[in-house]
Amino acid sequence: MTVKISCFVVSYNREKLLGLCLRAARIADQLIVIDKSSTDGTAEVARSLADEVIVVPWSPTVEGTRVLALSHCAHDWILYLDDDEVLSPQAMRFLGEREFDASRDVFYLPLKHHILGRFDAGAYYWPEHHPRFFRRGAVEFGPTVHGGVSVLSENIEHISPDTGICIEHLSNADTESWIEKTNRYTANPDRVRAPSEPANFAAYAHARIDHWMARTTSEGDYPAAVAALRAVYDIVDRIKDWEERNGPPGAARLDATAEAMLRALQVSASLRTRTSATVPETPIPPRRQ
Repeated sequence: MTVKISCFVVSYNREKLLGLCLRAARIADQLIVIDKSSTDGTAEVARSLADEVIVVPWSPTVEGTRVLALSHCAHDWILYLDDDEVLSPQAMRFLGEREFDASRDVFYLPLKHHILGRFDAGAYYWPEHHPRFFRRGAVEFGPTVHGGVSVLSENIEHISPDTGICIEHLSNADTESWIEKTNRYTANPDRVRAPSEPANFAAYAHARIDHWMARTTSEGDYPAAVAALRAVYDIVDRIKDWEERNGPPGAARLDATAEAMLRALQVSASLRTRTSATVPETPIPPRRQ
């Protein structure tokens, strides 16, 4: 029996990259795009290349949307991608020509990150494997950020990065987009938290930089820069976790402080008004000639 593949892509405002993503993913027998109410031309690109386009309300992360996407998959083998990811030519052949071992349940594919517009095989992020291709029922999706994929089978295979089979992840183009995503992801209370030790914030910052630098084998500014950015994510996540455990958010505290200051000003103004109304004016003596 011929193995058939369903592929889904969750997308939002990715008009420039989505076409490349979908053209490579056309090796699937069914291609679905979940568009999170894009405001650019994403939906038009999706309709020109996908078998089905489903528009849903925007949400800040992708995890919860995958549950819906999976429910629309018609075939027993599932491939899923983000809208800034592209199958390598070797991955297209591996999946498109059905070269994989169909006795397996889950395939972990190498994810090749291009961060700040570059890829470095000696940076902390390579190789990194993700369970992106699986038999129906072997993987379950949930809403937890960076923890929403549960592998339910031990019958797995990790694809060697030496094969060239990978997903090219055309990730954050600049530091601004990295910080924006960091803030958006760490704002979700349902997320995998960064490590909580050491407790001292300064020591923690140094420890996270050292952690990601220890996974770096290249020298130079670029691998050090992306390792530092990765540490920034952990540091922001750790401080937000501390905020959550220490009472109301800073905005609520500032609002309360501002209200207290306003009351104090009103009381002060009232006192000045009463004082000027009750204290008689002292007559000014005539000037001596």
